[in-house]
Amino acid sequence: MTPPGARRRPALVLLATTALGLGCIFSASRAATSDASGGAPRWIAVRARTAADGGAPASPTTTVPTAVDRATLPRCPDGAVYIPGGRFAMGSAEGQGAPDEHPQHTVLLRGYCLDRTEATVDAYTRCVRAGACTRPVATLQEGAQPVSGVDWGQSDAFCRYVGGRLPTEAEWEFAARGTDGRRYPWGNEDPAGCERLDWVYGSESCGGVGPSPVGAHPTGASPFGVLDLAGNVWEWTSDWYARQYDAATQENPTGPLEGSARVTRGGGFNNDQVERHRATFREGQHPNFHDYDLGVRCAYDPSS
Repeated sequence: MTPPGARRRPALVLLATTALGLGCIFSASRAATSDASGGAPRWIAVRARTAADGGAPASPTTTVPTAVDRATLPRCPDGAVYIPGGRFAMGSAEGQGAPDEHPQHTVLLRGYCLDRTEATVDAYTRCVRAGACTRPVATLQEGAQPVSGVDWGQSDAFCRYVGGRLPTEAEWEFAARGTDGRRYPWGNEDPAGCERLDWVYGSESCGGVGPSPVGAHPTGASPFGVLDLAGNVWEWTSDWYARQYDAATQENPTGPLEGSARVTRGGGFNNDQVERHRATFREGQHPNFHDYDLGVRCAYDPSS
């Protein structure tokens, strides 16, 4: 029996070799529930499921700045895009989504920068060679693929090395949804194939064994042009996980002050449940947890 909230995975074996000479074989099953390091629980937060989501939000509209606007935007590091911030409704409306996506509440965010893609194997390898990061437990060898097998501490260290930080949960969701409350980064339509994201469609992962190279699904871009916010690899955020949100209006929220799990977002290439790729879907993972479909994307405070 699958524990409440445990990721349901097709059986999969991966042979992984990093650019650093690491080699590992991974065997995953739908009922896997324990961390490979230290016995830390794979799933801290109990996730009771609801019926299918109801009521799609209004048709999405783009909020990407125009060419004229971009000339006056604050500067972001290479590879990052500027998210202008603003007001949005975080979480799912009553009767939609999972219990921990409630209550829906108003969030106001200042502008920030976010990496257009997930961090690659090559980028993380540079951090290891500089002595600022420790080796990931698992990843694939291709340099353009997202690094995986990194726990929360490793992800935090990597973002600090590149001059950034992990995004807050609110920043991550806003980058994926914009201001129009879309269900997925690209809009409200459920994925019906592999064009917009790398996930398990039918009986196999869209990219075969392992994730796709970052940015391989441009039609799945968010309203700000951020890629791979659904599928490919899950992504750590900076927030501690809570079973429900604070209903009050929040400005630049950073989540609970303490907890036992950190929030991950976005779904992975090995997930066959479409709901896990929704922009509001959340998971809580022990900070020491690592997996072959869990990676990192960094945020930055823009410069003027």
